[in-house]
Amino acid sequence: MPQPATILIASDFVLDPALDAAADILSARGHRVIRGPAAVPGRKTVFEPRDMHRYFADTDVIVASSRVVVDQHVLDAAPRLRGIVYASIGLDSLDLPAATRRGILVANGATPENFQSMAEATVMLMLNLAYDLRGTEELLRTCAPRPPVLRARMLKGKTIGLIGLGRIARGVIQRLQGWSVDIVACSPGTRASRIPGGVRLVDLDELLAISDIVSVHATLTEQSRNLIGPAELRKMKRNAYLINTARGGCVDEQAVYEALRSRIIAGAALDTFAVEPLPVDSPLRELDNAILTPHMVGHTQELFASFAPACVENVEGILDGVVPAFVCNPSVEPAWRGRLRELDALA
Repeated sequence: MPQPATILIASDFVLDPALDAAADILSARGHRVIRGPAAVPGRKTVFEPRDMHRYFADTDVIVASSRVVVDQHVLDAAPRLRGIVYASIGLDSLDLPAATRRGILVANGATPENFQSMAEATVMLMLNLAYDLRGTEELLRTCAPRPPVLRARMLKGKTIGLIGLGRIARGVIQRLQGWSVDIVACSPGTRASRIPGGVRLVDLDELLAISDIVSVHATLTEQSRNLIGPAELRKMKRNAYLINTARGGCVDEQAVYEALRSRIIAGAALDTFAVEPLPVDSPLRELDNAILTPHMVGHTQELFASFAPACVENVEGILDGVVPAFVCNPSVEPAWRGRLRELDALA
């Protein structure tokens, strides 16, 4: 396509360092970069109707994040749009079916460092919960006596239940090899031939009933919203733990709070929340059996270093008519190529 391209790069209070770096690289390569409105922690960025023309009328590629809403109104306001790039993995703020219907290619930052860091962090949380690291640390800090009954438990011999079998879950499975654990997974639609060796596929009810640790790795959709609610928590063992490093909307936070407060389950580790940052008045903060981290438990230096190069690679691939390595809707390619031909004919 003719140069320079116009690229809208949204703001994100978590990813801004990587987005800034990508903006600098793309600007240095001759592209016109427009920055989106400043992000407000705790709120998703929603573009106002009065701003649509200014941001999208000439935009060839949108670079966004899961905290930036890209809906049909945005897509309608961007007649020249060739593709959408998400700096990290999450696409839950994007109307992906609407983009696909329009022949718009979508790519994300699913770099190896991304899922590898999250897989390592998930195993770390499993061990922290099983070995009661937080409670043991508190004993030392408060000079409390050793408890008469030890709370730490080995991971060996336990059943680990994974909800979802994407790259992060598969990374967890790989890292648990040699730990002598039983791994079960719930992943509707996954073909038997794609189930990793040593993993047994079960339905959600069985997974909840038999697992000592339940780890959520589902993509947030309308079907998976509040996937773990009051009924599901009551199906878990009383000494079981829940981990959510996926999306906050996958679990009912009030239900998790009630289950932890009432000791329906033993504990939880939550890295993602329905509203981020987690509000200061969230009752989850009161609990002594919850590990709470601000959606950064797997954010390593290596991960963030991978975001800007992947973003630039995705953007320039789309502009060059090359399907990027991290494409999210590969089936759109024929329609996308037709859209590119139409746009080039109008140029």
